[in-house]
Amino acid sequence: MKLGRELTTHEMWKQSHCRKGSRPLDKDLSNSLVSEDDSEGSFEEENLNWVDDRAKETWVNYNGYVVEKYGEEHSELDKDSWSRAVGGVKRGKLYGLSNVSGTRVHVRQDPEIEKLNLVIKELVKEKEDEKERLNGIIAELVAEKEKDKAEKDAMLDRMTNIEAMLKSIVQ
Repeated sequence: MKLGRELTTHEMWKQSHCRKGSRPLDKDLSNSLVSEDDSEGSFEEENLNWVDDRAKETWVNYNGYVVEKYGEEHSELDKDSWSRAVGGVKRGKLYGLSNVSGTRVHVRQDPEIEKLNLVIKELVKEKEDEKERLNGIIAELVAEKEKDKAEKDAMLDRMTNIEAMLKSIVQ
């Protein structure tokens, strides 16, 4: 089936968590193109046959939070509202988002992890500062080496000139 566009969050959830035949897009399986009017807007919520109570409850909660936050017109996934609707991250996962690509959600709930992240950032900053300081020292040493080389070359030139003068005097 081709929609001619990407599925909205609402369509994706209903298609993947309602039983076959009650899903909003099932009635249009025979059509090659689904219009905007035929998708979720005109399909009655009470006709949906959810796969389980959690799927329905999650949808009702999420939809309520999104309507509260944005009003009726919002089709993008709101990760904060979703996290709130499903009760947050459990065992490192956020319920229902495993089938939605590009929705990695990182919710930091542990203050100890946040403290450790701050310590890591401070250590990284200190190491970067130390690296800059050492690069400065290296640059100074390279400049000093070049200066010494130039002085050595000048000294060799003078010695060559003195040697040439002594040879001419001796002859």
